[in-house]
Amino acid sequence: MKRLGFWLVALLLIGLMAGSVAASDNYKEVQKNEYWVSWNGTANVTLITTVYSPESLLNKTRESIAQMGIENATKAFVSQMAQRLSQEGYYLKNATGEIIGYNSTGPLTTVIKGQIPNFAKYYSYGNVWEIALDILRVADLSQIDPTKMNGSMTLDNYFIVHLPEGAKITRLPSNYSAKSNGSYVKITVKVVNGTTVYVHSIIYFAKGVTYADIQKIYGQPRAFIIQYKGKPGVENYTTWLMRIYNNITVQKNQTIFDSVEEYIKPESYINYLKFQITYQGVQTAEQGLFRKYAQEFQGEGVAVKGGNVRILNLNSTGPLIVKYHFILVNFTREVNGSYVYAYNPKLELGNMQFLNRLDAAINETKITKFILPEGAKFTELPKNINVSINGSRIVMTVRKISDREIIVQSQVYLRYGTPLKAYQELMAKVPNRVEFRYTLSESSSSKGICGPAFVVGLALLPLLLYRRRR
Repeated sequence: MKRLGFWLVALLLIGLMAGSVAASDNYKEVQKNEYWVSWNGTANVTLITTVYSPESLLNKTRESIAQMGIENATKAFVSQMAQRLSQEGYYLKNATGEIIGYNSTGPLTTVIKGQIPNFAKYYSYGNVWEIALDILRVADLSQIDPTKMNGSMTLDNYFIVHLPEGAKITRLPSNYSAKSNGSYVKITVKVVNGTTVYVHSIIYFAKGVTYADIQKIYGQPRAFIIQYKGKPGVENYTTWLMRIYNNITVQKNQTIFDSVEEYIKPESYINYLKFQITYQGVQTAEQGLFRKYAQEFQGEGVAVKGGNVRILNLNSTGPLIVKYHFILVNFTREVNGSYVYAYNPKLELGNMQFLNRLDAAINETKITKFILPEGAKFTELPKNINVSINGSRIVMTVRKISDREIIVQSQVYLRYGTPLKAYQELMAKVPNRVEFRYTLSESSSSKGICGPAFVVGLALLPLLLYRRRR
């Protein structure tokens, strides 16, 4: 049996677990998490995890705790719990721990107490508070492969959430169940005294569970949210801010594509990127980016004759800057005697995947200057776009400088807390593609500038870096 759940992940990482468990062993764990939430979003928490079997693992763990010493083993469990919670976007502070049963027979229990600031998050979009619960233990189970188990696994989980006095519940997780070939999950929810929410989930993987079984019982991602209203709060969130400046110059037999990308916020993540680039080597990072985008251009039928990538501002407190220079052939597509430049006014932000709300604000601006050679002219330009819903907006403005030069300015701003339905509604109002058409003079060769349009953004910035999967 390989790593199972948080408890065994903790054992593995602090060196308490050695090797696999006998084929006949079955893993059973009961978890009880209790939260007392205040109107500032902070929760006092007590997290209790008890492992009942297999006996061989429990005995090995007791031996290892004795070798480490109970104080060091307790610190290791607390540290691992803090790390595990950080993966969900929670910060555990003032934490204390206790291990029960390490010097006797029977089950082993860990008790961890502390505080989690911003456990409940306030959204001015709807004037609501929300708590996201990992009822199905996705964060833990993503670290293991249940199909490799030599026995069964039972995770019995209790979540007790005491909402602040006067809270009015407006949404609860739904009762849910799914099963396949003996493996199953089951969730039940109830409210006591108006403000205490009890959630019970059972996760059972039978011996020999397959990927098909797991897909059947986990195959429909869902957000498990407790939502309530009452006193207004303060929004605490990250803004992802990025600017892109493109210059596209069409020449006789090639197109020059220059781009400057500025990664501005969040500063902590930008600084992390700068550190990683410096650590791996700037030249290595630049060459890697050039290869990546050269391959993507070529995959779209655009030949790359040359170019380079430069990464700047690594040793400053300003934005991270990436400059691209590409010499391209077959950059645009010929259709009935004219050429087409395709443009995505959604700035590649139209297919983001999340379950509930945007847990960050996103602000991206792109300014593109498109210049044709002498004798060429634009024959068709798309209409301006200006669409907004409850603070989120998509704007595209086309300015014609001359018959052969245009400037396209676009912005996508997505408000913090935007629900999935509102995001989808906004994106449905804007096309995925608009077209700019132009013709060339007879003296200009059409070779080298026909093919699919292709402009991409840098993959350094994961705009969906949410603290919780929603």
